[in-house]
Amino acid sequence: MIVIKLLKYILTVMIVTVSVGCSVAESRTSALSGIVDFGDPNSKQFIQRLNSLSKNTNSNQVVNITQLGDSHSAADFFTGEFRTLMQQKYGNAGIGWVTPVAIKGQSHAGVSWKVKNWNVLSSRTLSNLDFPMGGFIAKPTKDVATIQLIPKNAGNKNWRVQLTVKILKNSPNLLNIYDANDKKIDISYSSKSNVWQTISFITKAPFSIKATNDIEIGGIWLTRYQQSGVVVSSIATNGAKQTIWQKWGPNWLNELSASKSDLIILEYGTNESFDETLDANAYRKNLVKNIRQIRKSSPNSVILLMTPPDTMLNEKNFPKSFAKVMSIQKQVAKSEKTLFWDWQLAMGGPHSIKDWRRRGLARPDLVHQTLQGYKESARIFYADLSEFIKKNS
Repeated sequence: MIVIKLLKYILTVMIVTVSVGCSVAESRTSALSGIVDFGDPNSKQFIQRLNSLSKNTNSNQVVNITQLGDSHSAADFFTGEFRTLMQQKYGNAGIGWVTPVAIKGQSHAGVSWKVKNWNVLSSRTLSNLDFPMGGFIAKPTKDVATIQLIPKNAGNKNWRVQLTVKILKNSPNLLNIYDANDKKIDISYSSKSNVWQTISFITKAPFSIKATNDIEIGGIWLTRYQQSGVVVSSIATNGAKQTIWQKWGPNWLNELSASKSDLIILEYGTNESFDETLDANAYRKNLVKNIRQIRKSSPNSVILLMTPPDTMLNEKNFPKSFAKVMSIQKQVAKSEKTLFWDWQLAMGGPHSIKDWRRRGLARPDLVHQTLQGYKESARIFYADLSEFIKKNS
């Protein structure tokens, strides 16, 4: 009996030792975390579309995934890795939504910008403006302003560009687009003033936008022309709470609908958890309202509610409203029949952020993750999504 117990102990130590050398995604048990389906009406359709895409990558079918969130999404570390993993399996259909110019403190894994004479207005700090989806407006500071948008690894293939613009005053040569060879591209747009509209064109990259100060630019969609695969968009703002949507103009949900997103991920809650005076009822009502608005405007989209990652106020305590936010999110996911992914559980549960910090996967603030940490989180999420697809196919 003693020998058997000793052998069991040695075997356990060997397993633990092997696990230490693995990534979190590789070593954790499948029971630790996963995507829970509380009855989303479109989940089967989403799974079918992905399975169809994996079997026939030449079908010109595109699966769009859009993640709206805060600083965990704004650097595109998490979404960038998730985009790479999805496109390795299902095909690369492009980059998705990007800000009109580079935003200070934010980044994107798939593009860079060269800009001259532009100012950025943000819904994080400003109110009472007609912000488009994403909450950023690029506004010329002089009568001639330029943006060159440079997709990384663009190759020689064509891109479909959808540019969100608003004309402030109709005048000649408001907006000109030039392709990679500096050749002017023919575009058409409505002369109606003070209304956001979308201008579409096909071009090779990098391409340039030249505008006068009578125009404003919102988000830009970048997809590969006639290319099947997956697109993963990150629409996020540092420091954002989900109430930031209330600062966006009334038509932003139409922009989201026009993206034909198959999966819409809501990644908020960290900043709400630091709100010591958070009104639980108001938070719940707003979350329910937002989900129902998306259901109405994008009736074919799956909605996934993603909790905040494990977060600590200090070495011992969670933020004041962290437990409240986590509980409400799960309740709402159930009541509104969405998909649900517990990021804290995926990391290893409460206080796991300290272990992640020790291993170089989380920052000293016990809130944000390092580049490698966000990539690890994305790999766990991708593994959970893959398992969800497998189980429900």
